[in-house]
Amino acid sequence: MRLRFGNYYLLVIWRIVLAYLAYTLCRLLFIVFNHSLLEPMTGGQFFRILSGGLMFDTSAIMYTNILYLFLSFLPLPLIRRESVQKCLKGLYVTVNFLATAINLADTVYFRFTLRRTSSTFFTEFAGDVKFFRILAESVTLYWYIFLAGILFLLLFIYFSGSVKHLCKNGFSARNFYLLQCVALAVTVPLFIIGVRGGTSGAMRPITIGNAGDYTDRAIHTAAVLNTPFSLIRTLGKAEYVYRHDFASYEQMEPVFTPMRNMNGESPVNRNHVIEFDSTAKGKNIVILMLESFGAENMSFMNRNLDKCYTPFLDSLRKEGLFCTNAFANGRKSVDAIPSIYASIPSLISSYAVTPYSTDYTFGLPKILDSLGYYTAFFHGAPNTSMGIRAIARLCGIEHYYGKDEFNDNSKFDGSWGIWDEYFLPYVADMLDTLPQPFMAGIFTLSSHHPFKIPAEWEDRLPEGEVPLQKTIAYADAAVKAFFEKIRNSDWFGNTVFVITPDHSTLWGIYPEYTTTIGNTRIPIIYYAPGFIAPGEYHQTTQQLDIMPTLLGMIGYDKPYFAFGRDLNCDTVRPPFAVNYTEGQFQLVYNDTLLFRNDSELTAVYRLPDDALLENNLLEAPFADSLRQSPSLQRQDEFFKAFVQQYVNRLIDNRLSCDEAL
Repeated sequence: MRLRFGNYYLLVIWRIVLAYLAYTLCRLLFIVFNHSLLEPMTGGQFFRILSGGLMFDTSAIMYTNILYLFLSFLPLPLIRRESVQKCLKGLYVTVNFLATAINLADTVYFRFTLRRTSSTFFTEFAGDVKFFRILAESVTLYWYIFLAGILFLLLFIYFSGSVKHLCKNGFSARNFYLLQCVALAVTVPLFIIGVRGGTSGAMRPITIGNAGDYTDRAIHTAAVLNTPFSLIRTLGKAEYVYRHDFASYEQMEPVFTPMRNMNGESPVNRNHVIEFDSTAKGKNIVILMLESFGAENMSFMNRNLDKCYTPFLDSLRKEGLFCTNAFANGRKSVDAIPSIYASIPSLISSYAVTPYSTDYTFGLPKILDSLGYYTAFFHGAPNTSMGIRAIARLCGIEHYYGKDEFNDNSKFDGSWGIWDEYFLPYVADMLDTLPQPFMAGIFTLSSHHPFKIPAEWEDRLPEGEVPLQKTIAYADAAVKAFFEKIRNSDWFGNTVFVITPDHSTLWGIYPEYTTTIGNTRIPIIYYAPGFIAPGEYHQTTQQLDIMPTLLGMIGYDKPYFAFGRDLNCDTVRPPFAVNYTEGQFQLVYNDTLLFRNDSELTAVYRLPDDALLENNLLEAPFADSLRQSPSLQRQDEFFKAFVQQYVNRLIDNRLSCDEAL
C-alpha cells in the first residue's frame, strides 16, 4: 500500500529519511559482502563506521537531491499541481535509485580495487567497447546484487509517498507562497552544512580522507564512505596539491631523490645481490606481467595452501632469483605499467588516468631505445582496453600487439580478450621475428574477472577456494607452454626475464592478506639461466625496483630517473616499498610499516611480527618517546621526502633527469 501524507513538508522530509535508510542498507550490504576483507571489525568499530557514515551520506544526499529540493520549495503556484508533483516524485525516485545502484555496484567492484570508486573510473573505461558486456556478465555472476537493486527500486516507488489534495490542504495560495519561501530559506543553509560535513568554520568541505576519523584501519574507510560521495568529491578535482615539508628539491636530495647516477659512477663491478659474472649489456629483456597473480594464491608463498595452482611458476622461481618480500605499487592493471617501466608509482590515484600521465618521462623503454633496443608490448585484449596501450606508449614502448593484431576472433574469451593459451604462442612467434636486442612486455589476461576458462580445461585443473584460483592454474599452464616453446629460440639464452603480477587480488583466504600491506604482496622473479644464479632475495622490494635493477644489470651508467632502487647497487637508499590506500600513504621501511596522511604519521607497525596490524605503536604507552626516537624521525623524513618528490614532480612535470635540480 502506497504512503499518502496530509502535509506536503512531511512528505519531503520523509523522502530524505528514506534516502538515508537506503544508504544505510547499502552500507550494511557492503560490510556483509566484503566481511572477509574488512575483518577484524569489533562491535565498537562497526557502530563508529555507521555513525561516521551518516556524515558522508548527508553530503551525498544533499548533492544528489539538490534539484529535487530546490524545485519542491519553489514559491510558485504550479508546484501544487498534481502533474508537477508526479514529476517531482519521478525525479526523486530516479536520482536516489541511481545513487543506490552505484553503491551496490561498488559493493562488488571494491574487491578488485580495495577502495571506493572515484571519478577516475570514467577515464579508465572511456572508449572501452567491452564495458557493457563485462557489466552484463557481472549482473549474471552477482545476480543477488542485481536483485537487491530491483528491491531498492520498488522501495523508492512504493514508499516515497504522495500528498493528499495539495491544492486543498488548509492554507491559501498566499500562505503557500510564504511557507515555500521559508522552506527554501531553511533548506539552503542546511544544504551547505550537509555538503560541508558540519558547521565548524575551521573545517573545509569533507573529503575522502576524512573517513579516517571514524576508523582505526585504513581499509574500513571504504565502509564509512559511499560511492556517490566519492565520485562527486573527486569529479574534476585536482587531487595533487604541492607539499611543503621541504623548502626545495635541493633540500630533499640528501634524504630522498629519484635522480640516479648523477655523479656518473658506473654500477659495474659493485657488490651484487643478484649474482652474475658480467653485465647483461646487449641482452634481450622480457617482462612477463601475470594478471592477478598475488602472493595469496601462490603455493610457494603459502605453505598452508591446500593445492598448488602454479606448479610451473614454482619450478621457475627455483631457477631464478625469487624475491620473497615484494610489493605492488598500485591496485589496478593500469598502475603496474608506469611502476614497472618508468619506476613511477600510483599514489593518491592511478597515475595513468591523472592529467600528469602525459608528463615527460625517460623510463626503461626510452633508455633501451637509445641503446638500440626494439621495444614491444603484447596484450591479448582489444587495443583500447583499459588504456593499457595508451600508457604503454606514454612510457615509451614503440610497438603494441593486441587482439587487433592477433586477428582471430575465434579465440576470443567473450569477455576480455584472447585466451592466454592461444595468445602466448602468438607472442612467441612474434618474438622470433623481432630484431635483437629487444625489450618485450607481455601481459596475460585470462586470470581476471569473470574468471572463465575454456570448457576443455574444466576437468584438468584444480578447483580453488575462490573462482580466481582455477583461472590462475589455467594461466600458469599457458605460461608453461609458452616457455617450452621459446626455449628452442635462438634469442632465449641471451635474455633476462622478469616475472611479476600486475597487482594482487584479495579474497581473504588468509587473514594476513586482508591488511592494507598484505594485500599488495606479490612474487617477483628475475630469471636468466646461466646468467643469474638461483637464490632468494629476502629484503623488501617492489615493482618500482625492476627498472633500476635491470639498468644496473646492463651496466647503464648515465643519469636516469626512478623512484625505485637497484637491488644490486643501491647503497644509499634502504630497501623500501610504497603504496596508497584510502586516503593514506604507506611505507615499508626495513622492518617498519608507517602510515601517513597529508600532515602526520597516523600509525606505525613492526613487521613481520605484527602481520595483522593489530598493535599501532603510536597508540602504545611509549608512543611519545617513539615519536622522538631518531630512528622513527629518520624514517618519517624519508617518507615525507618521497611523497613530496612524487607529488611536486608530477605537478611540475619533472619526471626525468633532463631538468636540472
